[in-house]
This record gives sequence, structure tokens and C-alpha cells, in this order.
Amino acid sequence: MGDRACVIFFDATHVSPTVYLHWHGDSVPAWLDELKTRMTGRYSDAQYAAARFVGLCHERISGNLSLGIWSNVLTLKELRDPIRMGDESPGNAGVVVVDTSDFTWKAYAGYLEANDGRRS
Repeated sequence: MGDRACVIFFDATHVSPTVYLHWHGDSVPAWLDELKTRMTGRYSDAQYAAARFVGLCHERISGNLSLGIWSNVLTLKELRDPIRMGDESPGNAGVVVVDTSDFTWKAYAGYLEANDGRRS
């Protein structure tokens, strides 16, 4: 139950921790558009992008539930593997992998994947 999504950011050398949303999977595309604007001048920094995304989510999700963050052991290569990313999916919206060089994203194993998952 929920509208779950996992969001993972990457740059040329780093993969961020996984950001988990129990609800608001449908909000991820719009929130990533807002994040792109916030990160102007600081592209290609997965760690800062993940932190700012958590902050943006925190502003919109009240209480102490429905937003989490956890470590992962994903490699840059695995982020492009649909089977591996499917294994990470919580269902619902799926896993969203964000390239911080331009903030395009690709979704796996959820309804966001059906919409191609790319934004510029």
C-alpha cells in the first residue's frame, strides 16, 4: 500500500544513498524539476543533489513517516541495468535514477517507467 518510489542520484564517480518515499511517487517528476533549478551551479554532484532532494521532500511531507534514506552498494554500471534496478523497486512508481550532470532521469519497474521516465 502506498505510492512508493526510490530515488537514486549519480555523477561521474558517485552513487548517492537511496531516498525512499512511501507516498508521493507521482510527485517525483515535479520535485526533480524543482531540484534541477535549486542545483543550478552545482550540477554533477550526486551527494549534494540527494541531500537537497531529501530537504525538498521534507518540506512537503509532514510528520515523521513516509520519507527515508538508506545506504546502498550500487555501482554506476548497475544503475543502468534494468534487471538490477527492478530488484531495487518498491513497486508503485518504481526506482528513479537521476543523472546529476543534467538532471535527466530514468525510471525502472514502476508506473513512471511507462511514461519513459525522461525529463530535461
